[in-house]
Amino acid sequence: MSSATPWYIKGILYVALPAACIAALYLSIPGEVALARTAGWSKHYAPAMPVCLSVYALSAGAIATYRRKMDLPGQVTALVGSLMALLLAMSAQSISHLIEQNYMDSSAHLVVAVSCVPPLTIAHLVHMAETPAQVKTASQQMAELTGMIDYLSVELTGVLAAHTDDALTYSRSLTDGYDRLTAEAQELAQGAESEAERIATALSPKRGGGPKKAVPEEKIKEAARELKANGERVTGPRLAALLGVGESTAARYISQGLATV
Repeated sequence: MSSATPWYIKGILYVALPAACIAALYLSIPGEVALARTAGWSKHYAPAMPVCLSVYALSAGAIATYRRKMDLPGQVTALVGSLMALLLAMSAQSISHLIEQNYMDSSAHLVVAVSCVPPLTIAHLVHMAETPAQVKTASQQMAELTGMIDYLSVELTGVLAAHTDDALTYSRSLTDGYDRLTAEAQELAQGAESEAERIATALSPKRGGGPKKAVPEEKIKEAARELKANGERVTGPRLAALLGVGESTAARYISQGLATV
């Protein structure tokens, strides 16, 4: 049975994988540039951010693979570097899109975190460039690895938590504002209806040789109780039908609280 690599597997390795990597890097450029601009870099310097993160990820991944094949020291830190570069790129995309869609705003924490990316990248690349002869004990490598992971985790967690709180606060303020506007609109509508009824009453001619007598309050309440007993809402048209008055008059009784039981 032949052990040669099938042609379609070779096509995936030599064509599909590079094309996917290039497409992913190309898609990451706008978000990382936008995040750099948010952190304060000008339009002349911001495009370097995608290059920084992409070169960092490729370098760390290549060094980790080479050292693993050659059984050289420093494999763990190189692998962690590639993973952290991927995490930074993912965070940059998420945060930049959240800011663009107005779900969160920039802050001092975000500016500091993004500003730390280039020096941290340089520091780790220089560390990975050390000669393999500079061997460190496993405990030393583990301590360095733990410190780097703790620092980056605290920074990223703090930034995301701060902006999550800002987004929730903004959402609550919008909800409260909408409720206030709704209540004010209802009050204005009731006031306008009462005023329109008053004007219509003042302008309309009197019928029956004199003004109509006002409906007793007890009769109004009795009509409201009857509507509620039948499972109906106390509305202007229904109350007017029971009392034999105009709908505007019935609406005024409701707005004045005379139909409250």
